[in-house]
Amino acid sequence: MNGRQPLLELESLPDPGSIALEIERHGQRLAIVVIRHQGHVHGYLNDCPHLGTPLDWVPGEVLDRDGQYIVCATHGARFRIHDGHCISGPCLGDRLTPVPLRVGNGRIYLDSPPDMPEE
Repeated sequence: MNGRQPLLELESLPDPGSIALEIERHGQRLAIVVIRHQGHVHGYLNDCPHLGTPLDWVPGEVLDRDGQYIVCATHGARFRIHDGHCISGPCLGDRLTPVPLRVGNGRIYLDSPPDMPEE
């Protein structure tokens, strides 16, 4: 395996937009969110650092109305899209856990970082 797991077609995700997915990694199921914003794609565990609850208001929807911030459904914490840093709410200063993604050939892939063994 080359370390890349296809997740979805890039064009299936609007800009701005988000989707929640479940992936299997090293025998473990993980809930993630994939976000497309200003031409870039970002991935995070679907897990708020405050209480560990899912971020989405409804399945896959984690962005505010303007599509400028990630917002946690539980307490309204806001996170910057580009780095997952919490800018307001009960987890101020914390960060979302990033998920390594790559875009290529019109698809979004889960990517294995060098320190993450491939399956």
